[in-house]
Amino acid sequence: MSGSIVHGPKVFLAAPFGNHVRDNVFLPEKKAEILSYHTRLSELGASVFSSHMNEEWGAAGLPPEDCMRDDLRALHASDSLCTLVGGEPSAGVAFELGYAASVRRPTVLVTSSFHSLSSMIRGMGTLLELEVVEGDLGSRAVVEKACSVAFDLGSKYRRSDRFWEDPDVERALKFRSLGGTR
Repeated sequence: MSGSIVHGPKVFLAAPFGNHVRDNVFLPEKKAEILSYHTRLSELGASVFSSHMNEEWGAAGLPPEDCMRDDLRALHASDSLCTLVGGEPSAGVAFELGYAASVRRPTVLVTSSFHSLSSMIRGMGTLLELEVVEGDLGSRAVVEKACSVAFDLGSKYRRSDRFWEDPDVERALKFRSLGGTR
């Protein structure tokens, strides 16, 4: 759409979900923690996608196929990820990290201990630009560092050559059926 201005990078904010819901209520302290990252990224000028907000912190009751569709679309459209892992990623966050690796999205991994994570996650830096921020996920300094790095990575990626995602290139590289011209 001509005339549209995209201001900052699109950042996918990944964090555990289901294990922070008790009696159908998202734990207030974990909600505040996730919101601190969302708020800071927004203040920096990023457009932020959070499945937590998309699903109204569990109140929306989205069926799995809608959650999966929304998350994959947002992951694919993102310029970078800011991933709150803590000590060990949830199954959903591990899936999002795997998808990020498959599409080579720059990722910020916020963890209390990088060396305690699985070798698969520690090895992601061989596939994509990976920055690790260690510390207490609720610390203002950790929030600031992680958000600044996610914003910078997203800005850099947004300016980089996304040749393979250009619609004309995609059409040109599609495999042709045997019945088509060769």
